[in-house]
Amino acid sequence: VHALADPQTGTLTAVDVTDASGGETLARHPLGPGDVVLGDRGYAHARGIAAAKARGAEVVVRVNPHAIRLCDPERTVIDVLSREPQVGLTGVTTWDVTIPIPPEKATRSHRSWPLEKAEDWVPARISAARTRDQSVIWVLTTLPAGVASACEVMDLYRVRWDVELLFKRLKSLLHLDALPVRRGGPTARSWIYARLLAAALAQRLAPGSGAFPPWGYRLR
Repeated sequence: VHALADPQTGTLTAVDVTDASGGETLARHPLGPGDVVLGDRGYAHARGIAAAKARGAEVVVRVNPHAIRLCDPERTVIDVLSREPQVGLTGVTTWDVTIPIPPEKATRSHRSWPLEKAEDWVPARISAARTRDQSVIWVLTTLPAGVASACEVMDLYRVRWDVELLFKRLKSLLHLDALPVRRGGPTARSWIYARLLAAALAQRLAPGSGAFPPWGYRLR
């Protein structure tokens, strides 16, 4: 179940049900101009980010530096993890980057295709801050610096936790995690759709009260 949710209302806005081969990508969601989409590391892929930008949306995603190729503004590959010592104990450290969009026939590895074959280049920023245990969290955004500062981007990413809470409600209240039929059985998809329909009706009857991100301190 691939869900798009509005954290301001706590409600589902779009759902796509696939088989196990349907991967996470921003390209499958209905995005448009003015949208800012938040995603976890599963959505930090170049083609998905490019698809969101092509529709006029901006992106804020947590990044696994091993899973996406990033370049500096001069289009030279950079090793993000090598910059971890530059991240302070407090505050946010940020760098301007560009994302090379791989060709359609590129291999699955983001490191094995030549940059001169990139279909496009997406300007972005990558920000880093340390968590309470001093590990580093990396967040990538296409939002211009004049629209959202690095601190505001990190603060905004915390709102993504509302998606986790939404799925927790779907599992605990509607038992979406307890499929009573075989996964490949003929009624599995119908059972899932019935639960999602119940969730949509419940949200219309009792709308959410707004975003509820986890506790944290404001970064300065």
